[in-house]
Amino acid sequence: MYFYFENKRAVMDRLIQQAFADMDEAASPYFEGAGDPRMELALGLARFVAVVNRNGPILMLAAHLYGQDDHMPSQWEPYVNRFIAGAEARIARDQLRRLAPGDIPARVAAQALCAMVERHLTIEVIRHGRDMREAVRQLTELWFRAVYAGGASAGSSAGGASGAPRA
Repeated sequence: MYFYFENKRAVMDRLIQQAFADMDEAASPYFEGAGDPRMELALGLARFVAVVNRNGPILMLAAHLYGQDDHMPSQWEPYVNRFIAGAEARIARDQLRRLAPGDIPARVAAQALCAMVERHLTIEVIRHGRDMREAVRQLTELWFRAVYAGGASAGSSAGGASGAPRA
């Protein structure tokens, strides 16, 4: 198959679009799941981090080309909003199931946690090449504790995410 791109920017835009589509698919175990939140979160994050790591050079080059070396380019906001919407929907479902307390609106939690993941991955994994497994473990625990502490699922998988599924 042959694709014509007007310029280098169009090529980068297509690569970014595909990377975010892959990230969205990778996160689906958590976003679309209805089982154990900790296990589905660990699996979704492991797959998500693997996609981010695989596309790290493309993401960093694109951010540089957009002039946004220190944070995510505003052009990527529609992609990020899909992650926030997916996380918000899952958190809201788990709040209704009483697996997570409802004192923090699902949207607020989703926005804050997605920002945490984006920033941590940018600094620690992409830029500094830190261990992906450790990043997944840490992010899973931070997310799980933030959303589910005090809910019915807070005691599930008591050993933490150290046995988190691998991508």
